[in-house]
Amino acid sequence: MGRFKQVFVFLIIATAVLAGSRASAGDDAVGERDAALIRDVIESQLDALRRDDWTEAFGYAAPFIQQKFGSPDTFRRMVMGGYSIVHRPRVVTFKSLETIGGRPAQAVLMTGTDGKSAMVIYFMEKLTEGPWRIGGVSVIPLADLSA
Repeated sequence: MGRFKQVFVFLIIATAVLAGSRASAGDDAVGERDAALIRDVIESQLDALRRDDWTEAFGYAAPFIQQKFGSPDTFRRMVMGGYSIVHRPRVVTFKSLETIGGRPAQAVLMTGTDGKSAMVIYFMEKLTEGPWRIGGVSVIPLADLSA
């Protein structure tokens, strides 16, 4: 299957999952205040990444992510190795906040410094002590339709 077909199939599946999650959100729906706090956390991490402040950026990760990677330097290598679009994106457009598997998932359309775009899904975790933290990120590359 060609790259375009793979991305197209993935987008169809992702759209179906997001549509299904909206219909089943019910009690899991996030209120406006929490939605704003989630956006603030993501924007703050993106700002830290733009400044190469890996310690601050690492601080916005959920505790299990921090435990998994252990240090800001290991976190930096992971981001630059597989999630480089979030490091200094040229364009950031927040899309809908959905609930997937009982977890808030904030969709963010990004264009990287290389001109390539992706839908970046931030899975959020609410800590017992109160703040929201980033519990995972999925990057869905978007097909280059400029040709």
